Amino acid sequence: MKTTAAPDRHQDAGVTLVEVLVVLVLVGIMAGIVGLNIGSGSRGDIAKQEADLLVARLNRAADDVILTGVPMGFVWGAEGYRFDVYNGEIWEPHPLPVLKEPHLLAGRTRIVGSAGAIVVSTESRPTGDSPLSLELRAGDGAAEYVRFDGVSAAHLQEVE
Repeated sequence: MKTTAAPDRHQDAGVTLVEVLVVLVLVGIMAGIVGLNIGSGSRGDIAKQEADLLVARLNRAADDVILTGVPMGFVWGAEGYRFDVYNGEIWEPHPLPVLKEPHLLAGRTRIVGSAGAIVVSTESRPTGDSPLSLELRAGDGAAEYVRFDGVSAAHLQEVE
């Protein structure tokens, strides 16, 4: 039986299977590195995210007090907080959907210090000399501070 030799390939004829596999391995490694970096972006910022959320909710609740004149209660503990309104007889959950459900802090985030409550109304607010200051901390991470004077809340990088 007579065999014929394969004709010679030209240099620009294309890529070999080995070259394609090397490129695929490199693309896979790079995609894995990018995926790991994107996924870990928010792990260290849980306390910051919780502080930002608390500031937004406090500001929304204070705006509602100003607009409606209905007193608002803010109640907090180590693991979360809630907003209540006074209907003339009893305190009940806030009617706004974003404020209605009690909020449990994410991860290992905690409000440092003792539990407490304040009432905000158009007539009474926390005194200007001593606004409410809360410290949020996620595990051993950096502390985030929230200050609320009854009208507006702010997220502070450090306690003043």
